Amino acid sequence: MSWAEVLKSLSFWGPGMVIAGTMVAALYKLADKYLGEFIKAQQGQASSLAALAQGTEGLRDSVQGFVAGDNREHREMIILLKCVTEKLERIEEQVYGC
Repeated sequence: MSWAEVLKSLSFWGPGMVIAGTMVAALYKLADKYLGEFIKAQQGQASSLAALAQGTEGLRDSVQGFVAGDNREHREMIILLKCVTEKLERIEEQVYGC
């Protein structure tokens, strides 16, 4: 179909159809220009989120190690407190004879 035939068909359909066709063509050009950029931006964001997720795996391991060490220290302190309490009770028995 040549441009002459397209224009002839459009003229038979009326000026409303010409305006609608022009609007559709303009919207297509805008979408073609900006959707490509939008898709590239979304791909960049997805790769950034993937890198962030990989970085948090190391953080998780660090936090687990810290918590495990903190739990060990807490258990040691409880054992030491029990030991000190028992020694104080023995001293109290020796001094007061209770």
